Amino acid sequence: MSTESLDCYVLPSVGLPLLLPVESVSEVVAKPVIEQLSSAPASWMKGHVNWRNQRLPVLSYAGLHDAKLKDKPADAKDALLVVLNPIPNAARKTYSGLFCHGEVKRISVEPNLEFVELPEKMDKRYVEAVVKIGETEFIIPKLVALGVAFSYF
Repeated sequence: MSTESLDCYVLPSVGLPLLLPVESVSEVVAKPVIEQLSSAPASWMKGHVNWRNQRLPVLSYAGLHDAKLKDKPADAKDALLVVLNPIPNAARKTYSGLFCHGEVKRISVEPNLEFVELPEKMDKRYVEAVVKIGETEFIIPKLVALGVAFSYF
């Protein structure tokens, strides 16, 4: 086990915020222009965005856990697109985007994390772990499972 701290981004999400290693994020785009899907088969499929001359699929992580969840609109003031680098070991080796609202923060995480129980309503297929830092709990998403979800676009 490593004794070094890990730089991470905290992404806002409904329920618990997400915790992603800095290396997994390519860019954070404010007020993204998302091309909505005309008939999305799932509510978590937000659409596509043009980023650096590439068409990226965009999904709502919170929507993966709760199909009834209604995100704020993409044109809201605090709308963000978090562009993920290609996910290692995923079938789809391309960039992809997570849609969220709020402020993305960068923190340094110490290796002695406290792991906590996954909330019952969360879909464990998309959660690697839930950790507690200070008084706040964070979801570490299962990146390979996200890669599978992105392959449906």
